Amino acid sequence: MIIDAHTHTFPEKIADKVIAQLQDKAKSRAYTKGTDAALNQSMKEADIDVSVLLPVMTNPAQVEKLNSIAIEKNRNFGETGLFSLGGMHPDFEDFAAELKRLCENGITAIKLHPAYQNVDLDDIRYLRIIDKANELGLATVIHAGLDIGIMHHNFSSVKHICTVLKEINPEKFVLAHMGGWKCWDDVESTLAGENVYMDTAFSLGSYEPPKEYSVPKEETEMLGTEQFERIVKKHGCDKILFATDSPWSSQAETLCRVKACCFDSDGLEHILFKNAQKVYRIPNR
Repeated sequence: MIIDAHTHTFPEKIADKVIAQLQDKAKSRAYTKGTDAALNQSMKEADIDVSVLLPVMTNPAQVEKLNSIAIEKNRNFGETGLFSLGGMHPDFEDFAAELKRLCENGITAIKLHPAYQNVDLDDIRYLRIIDKANELGLATVIHAGLDIGIMHHNFSSVKHICTVLKEINPEKFVLAHMGGWKCWDDVESTLAGENVYMDTAFSLGSYEPPKEYSVPKEETEMLGTEQFERIVKKHGCDKILFATDSPWSSQAETLCRVKACCFDSDGLEHILFKNAQKVYRIPNR
């Protein structure tokens, strides 16, 4: 089995518009149309069994609606292979009740995106949410490091992450983008080996700008194979989740990159599905 632990889709009616806006903001190419159907087709082509959906709440008014959509999607998991997490916004007032509702409806984790929510990760609002999620047995996954479309400030730096570990030390804390996008030297020196999980979403190799944009090649470079392998060796294959950030990376290409690395069969199995299945409590199909 193979699980892609970090993907995104959008409703059919708005997917084209959202993808165009995000491509323009990030100057990064989308590899699918960003719909459930497009993701399912990508999964089929890459021989991926399960894709984990990570909803992003950009304002508190979206929280209940998007979480209800996540709950409904999971009712069809056996047919679609799409397993959704929930989400939270730091300004959502009754976060404790909403987290409890997620638990009662089978949601196993929440996504937080400090850059899109314009709040530093070590803000007390996030600390309270992460602490409550941990108390309820929910995993928390965060966008870690810089965001490709918001480069002026690092809302979830390694320093911010260390504060969360010091104050709360959650049992299941997942740092997307290999611990911190474009912050991999700090990740390697400071976070590798700590009580966190990391996913590989939008981290390996280089990203591809849309044809209409001119982006210097050095800016498109991301995490090289040698440093990736060093971080995984130091951190442990039992704490790395295979992930692509589809539609922003190719599922097939990312899978090939990970499989080509110097991991033994047991380590690769943990990366490709065992860790995600454990952390997000994903049932067998």
